[in-house]
Formats: sequence, C-alpha cells, structure tokens
Amino acid sequence: MAFIDLLRQLMQNSGALQGEDAAEVLRGIELREALSEDPNDIAAFQGLAELVDEAASSSMTVEDPLTAEGAESTPQEQANLAMWSLAEELSGRPNAWYPLIELARLSVESDVEGATRRLQTAIERDETGRALGESIKVLREAGYADSGISLGIGYWDPKNQKFAAGEQLILAAIDAHRPDIATKNFQILEQYAIKGEHEDRLAFLSQLIEQSEAEAESRLKEREQREN
Repeated sequence: MAFIDLLRQLMQNSGALQGEDAAEVLRGIELREALSEDPNDIAAFQGLAELVDEAASSSMTVEDPLTAEGAESTPQEQANLAMWSLAEELSGRPNAWYPLIELARLSVESDVEGATRRLQTAIERDETGRALGESIKVLREAGYADSGISLGIGYWDPKNQKFAAGEQLILAAIDAHRPDIATKNFQILEQYAIKGEHEDRLAFLSQLIEQSEAEAESRLKEREQREN
C-alpha cells in the first residue's frame, strides 16, 4: 500500500478527515510532493513522521500492506509501517540516501546486518558525509556503537566531508568505551575543523573524551584490584 493511502487510512481511523483537521492530510500530501522533488529533504521526512505519529496515536487499526487486511497493532507499529512504506517508495532512486537511513532506523533492532547494508548504500550515495554521520548515529542509538566505529573508520573522509561525520565517529568511540579511538579521531577532526564555527563542539567532545579516559582508568584499577 502506498504511503499516501496509509496516511489517509490512519487519518480516517483517527477522525482527522473531519472538519478543520482535514488540512493535515493536505499538508501530508504537500510534504510527500516535496520528497518527490528531493528524497533527502530531512525536514519533510520529519514533518510527515509527526503527522503519522499523531494519527497513529488516535487510530485503532491499519491495513497490512501485504495482506490488505485490517490488523490490530500498536500506534508505534502503525507509524512505523507508514514510514517504512514512504522510505521504501523513495529508496530506489539513485540519489536517495536519507530514505535508506530511515529504513535502517526502522529495521536495526530486528536486523542489524540488513540495516548496516542499507546504511552503507546510503553512504555511498552521498559525498558530503551527512549520510555517514546519520548512519553512525542510527547505530549508536540502537546500541551498536562498535558497528558505528567500523562504519566511520571505513568511510570517513575528514578533508572533504562535513564535521558531523567525524563528530559521530568520536561519539561512537566514547559510547563504546574506546577513548583511544576517540582521541585519535578527535585529533584528525581538529585539523579540519572550521575556525569560528566548530570550537564549541570541539570543546564539548574534548570534555567527553576526558570523562571517557577517566572512566576507563577507573575500570582498569577496579579490574586490577579484583585480580590481586
């Protein structure tokens, strides 16, 4: 079932097609059209996600797009189903990287390998590093910081990519309790940071690394005490 059809169904089930709330459906159609022009319009994706969440929270059932039969599901499952449909519709376009990020975000908990493959494809479609930063963030937030490190080390081009890509790599290293990797990449990121733009974020990262180093040292001392 196409995304717009799912959105309409969610709106009908929640009563949003009545009265002034029908304007929300029109807004959803406008945002979908914006994504037809630019499948990597993150603001449009987020706007549709908000609409879907609002509708799903008031809806009782939604049709399964594979069986076309009504199926009882939670509001979050309904919202995920709609966003999956949207991302899948757009992901086949050769320049579409953000839809793949969304598909990975929705599938990472149940299929981390499949999600990682989608993230790799997204990264290969984007030269700016935005996809890399978003991909590492998806893995970090799902509890796969080590996989985020591997992705970052494999794809990060500090000379030509945005600051956020290196920043997410460092955050993944901190999440994984690897201050050595965080420090090494912080030094690289520092070399390519834009003066007057990144100082605050560098200072924040430096503070996090110091905390991570202190925690690593504390864990080492505790282990030595247990062994002795």
